Amino acid sequence: TQDVMRNVTIHDTDYLKTMFIAIPKGSAEAFLTSIESLGEDLVGYGGPDWSRNSSQLGTAVKYGSLVDRHRKRGSPVVPGSVQLIKEDNDSQLYTVTILKGQYEAGYYEGDEFVSGTKVDFESGFIKACREKRFVVREFVYDPDQASKSAMAIEQLQVEVDSMRSGLTRWCKTHYGEAYVAWMHIKVIRVFVESVLRYGLPVDFTAVLYKVINSQEDGLTQALDKEFGSDENTKEADDDGEEYHDFVLLKFAA
Repeated sequence: TQDVMRNVTIHDTDYLKTMFIAIPKGSAEAFLTSIESLGEDLVGYGGPDWSRNSSQLGTAVKYGSLVDRHRKRGSPVVPGSVQLIKEDNDSQLYTVTILKGQYEAGYYEGDEFVSGTKVDFESGFIKACREKRFVVREFVYDPDQASKSAMAIEQLQVEVDSMRSGLTRWCKTHYGEAYVAWMHIKVIRVFVESVLRYGLPVDFTAVLYKVINSQEDGLTQALDKEFGSDENTKEADDDGEEYHDFVLLKFAA
């Protein structure tokens, strides 16, 4: 996210690149101990040798192909570039800046010049991480895209809030009508079930009880005692509903 990336410096130049590495949380100590020496045979740090005669320090001696750059090797990791980005209960995500590559000077073979080549350190570093069970994550950060995503999220949130307000007003407006229709269906069901149970001609009384919370079972037991028989009380029908000697429909406001 933009908040996470605010304090992260991303390098992707001809010479430097920032790598994202995910590790198990339990491997953090081993990672921090070994990361700056990881791939220690990849980069050649050798240069002109002035150690034998200090008076020649800085003079033009043995440059280009005449210098053995691989006489001294090391890791491509830039010292002090390791940074913890994000972590959760199981893993941690770090950034590490490495040297992206190295130019090997050209040389002459007889009268023919062989042009120099550029050595890529990125693939070798990824391989070294894999051997240590450190996972390199591909990541391309576009600040402009991050800003666009943040603006899109904000716009969507405004739309959601607007739709929620409209839906709330619609529900408040139509709740009464829907509830009245539901009550009509209940009344129709009471009539139909009473005719099916007691037969014709129609001769029954429909009563509406408003029950205090937690007193529903007590009311049902009182009705069973008054109008029902002991053998039929609380028997279940085919639909799993309780059967009583009277028609009983429940609903909650």
